[in-house]
Amino acid sequence: MQKRQIFFNSIMSVFQVLVLGCILFVLYRYLLHRIGIAKLGVWSLVLATTSVANMANLGLSASVVKFVAKYLARGETQTVSSVIETAALSIGVFIGACLLIVYPFTQWILGILIGAGELNDALSILPYALLSLWITVISSVFQAGLEGYQRIDVRSILVIASSLFFLVLCFGMVPPYGLKGLAYAQVMQSCIMMIGCWIALKRRCPGLPLIPFRWHRRVFKEMVGYGISFQIISMSQMLYDPVTKALLTKFGGLSVTGFYEMASRLIMQLRALMVNANQVLVPAIADIQEKNPESIGNLYKRNYGLILYIAVPFYAAIISLAPIISDIWIGYHENIFVFSLVLLSIGWFINTLTAPSYFTYLGTGKLFWNMASHILIALLNMGVGLILGSLYGAKGVIIAWMVSLTAGSFLIILSYHAREDIHLSFLLPKEYISVVCSCIVGIVLSRFLYYEIANKLHFAVTAVIMICSFALAVIFPIWLHPMRIYLMGWARRELTNKSA
Repeated sequence: MQKRQIFFNSIMSVFQVLVLGCILFVLYRYLLHRIGIAKLGVWSLVLATTSVANMANLGLSASVVKFVAKYLARGETQTVSSVIETAALSIGVFIGACLLIVYPFTQWILGILIGAGELNDALSILPYALLSLWITVISSVFQAGLEGYQRIDVRSILVIASSLFFLVLCFGMVPPYGLKGLAYAQVMQSCIMMIGCWIALKRRCPGLPLIPFRWHRRVFKEMVGYGISFQIISMSQMLYDPVTKALLTKFGGLSVTGFYEMASRLIMQLRALMVNANQVLVPAIADIQEKNPESIGNLYKRNYGLILYIAVPFYAAIISLAPIISDIWIGYHENIFVFSLVLLSIGWFINTLTAPSYFTYLGTGKLFWNMASHILIALLNMGVGLILGSLYGAKGVIIAWMVSLTAGSFLIILSYHAREDIHLSFLLPKEYISVVCSCIVGIVLSRFLYYEIANKLHFAVTAVIMICSFALAVIFPIWLHPMRIYLMGWARRELTNKSA
């Protein structure tokens, strides 16, 4: 039964990402033509700077997943209710207080980074961005509760519904209100998501009251003890996106920040196809840790091989088709967008390979190396970003982020392999070398053809030629790989079990 739920959770997570990807494509193309890239950059920068308030999270929302799964495995349903209520109340109070402190600080930062004309737009939407953030972090507790119940499928349905609602609101509110309409829509989406998650969670945990009001000191201390590493991770993450976008705005301007935002949102949405499917293992691993910890190592090895098999051609295809994506989404070849997409693909490819080890650490409660990785990424991003940004402008900032992300990601993988005595050759087993080489050939071939024929043939013909050239280069090594045979056999067994 648990395997079936994990499988269904993974399918729904992937479906969620696909739907949100379509929504993202439509929304950003609409905003690009409706409010312009500079205002989109303003929106991105405001959201990034306000996220500093997450330092008051205390890691509680991440702790909820583990402790809900832990106490469900023990049959302590009343404690499950205590975990959810205590986390929601604590985060609501701490984040609310932090937002009041952050508000004037954020105004000051925005005044330094952007000019007077755009500053008025930024300050007009700042209160709504802060309100949306407050509601979202409370909602994250309820989403984490659903994950602890291993009902990520329910969470995915709610995310899809609220995102469609947000898209419709943007179509209706952006034309009359501009950037403020986007802010209004964001707040309303956050409210819908929070209410929907609470209702869904209360159905599975009848002990929850209509409104959370019970705070339990013992439960709070237990979650904070586990979540302190998450708090350090959250504080480190404050030096990710906010610092990168602040440096991009300083060295490149709001338009560069807007195009980087589009590339970043795209790659994160595509990356979520694989990472979300792995994330469903956190509550499952927490349950296994309680009942059969010896089997976690085998689960990791199988999971890593699967991620590697999918991630190599997946990110190679994004790099290969980056110019086509720019032509379709933006309407022309935007150099900074293509550059960002390629560099982000490289960095997030390495990071994606950490998913099995990262989520195994989460599920088993061993968080030191996850924490160390985030600290390393944050420090490198800030230091190297300032140096390369001052030397090479916006492109230097993007290079710095890719280098930082890659270094921190390798730290997690190498630490896990050393801890479990897994040989370094397992990072790239011999049977995967042909897949990697064919993907490199596919990238070089398709990009060469693009720059040779882009101005000579119709766009649609160019796109087809690029896609076909990449596919021909990679199809045979992927098809002949042992992992493909394993996956097809697994799928047949699942279908046979369902029909039975």
